[in-house]
Amino acid sequence: MTKNKILFPLAILICLALFAVPIKVFSEESIEVVFNDPFGKNHDPAIQDLILNAFENAENHIYIAIYNFTDTACRDALIDAVKRGVEVRLVIYSENADNRVIGDLTKNGIKIVKSQSKGLMHAKFIVVDYETTISGSANLTPGSFFYDNNFMILIHDSKVNKIFQDEFNEMFIEKKFGPTGQPTIPPTAVSLKDGTKITVKFSPEDGVEKILLSLIRASQKSIDVLAYSFTSDNLGNALIDRYDDGVNVEVLFEKETSNQYGSEAAYLVRNGIPTYMDGLEDGLMHEKVMIFDESVVAAGSYNFTRAAETVNDEQILIIDNRKIADQFEEEFEKILEKAN
Repeated sequence: MTKNKILFPLAILICLALFAVPIKVFSEESIEVVFNDPFGKNHDPAIQDLILNAFENAENHIYIAIYNFTDTACRDALIDAVKRGVEVRLVIYSENADNRVIGDLTKNGIKIVKSQSKGLMHAKFIVVDYETTISGSANLTPGSFFYDNNFMILIHDSKVNKIFQDEFNEMFIEKKFGPTGQPTIPPTAVSLKDGTKITVKFSPEDGVEKILLSLIRASQKSIDVLAYSFTSDNLGNALIDRYDDGVNVEVLFEKETSNQYGSEAAYLVRNGIPTYMDGLEDGLMHEKVMIFDESVVAAGSYNFTRAAETVNDEQILIIDNRKIADQFEEEFEKILEKAN
């Protein structure tokens, strides 16, 4: 698949209220994305290494919001951090809180809050000290690290860090989950020194679906989608409308969830959209990504579902950076090569 590179429409930037904010940069790379490779013969440690490195370099605090946590290497790194005086706090989905790893963390003095909501605490982000944030699709589990397609995005920026820390505190301190959460306090858009523009949004309080609809409708040339779960009629219809208008739309589903009740997969096929099922044999295509005009990426824990929009705790980044978009396009193509 080859597409022409184009500049991202100004209208999308306006609708997201992106604006330049001068900030201090804490590393040569203010933002980078890491993907794992479950197709390889050996376990790819890229995402696990990224997270372990962040834990090992923490000096003040590590705050984690995660759906599931069973990885013993991450457990050990957090226990080591506590021993050297780092404050470690964890928010986890309540139904995944009763396992040996979580028990070990508790025994070693790590403070843990279980979610209190009818929906899922499905967020996947880590706040380290006052500069570093990691956000993406991976849980802290061997399955996420080694067997499933996942990504994590590392950002060195104090403003982005503060936005995520405020969301963490809302859950950990105020015990506000799901629809009880408060909308993100502006600025939710940050400009990095390298020109990257990032909009940080949380669900259900920030109306993520409306933002995605705006991005879909503003796209001029192409929309590529990696969908672990996709049941939103609004998003499905918007993709069909743009496809009918001549935009190149392709959607790649996780095959195990493509047949779930309400899935958009069959509907998109009936309406002519090129639709594929992932080819992983022992893992899941667990990514939740939309790439617009090969210039802007929407990526996070947010599945394209009604539950993600209305009841689950989720996070998503809207990233305007051609280099990052190219990396996600390469990931899309890599998964597409193995797809059916």
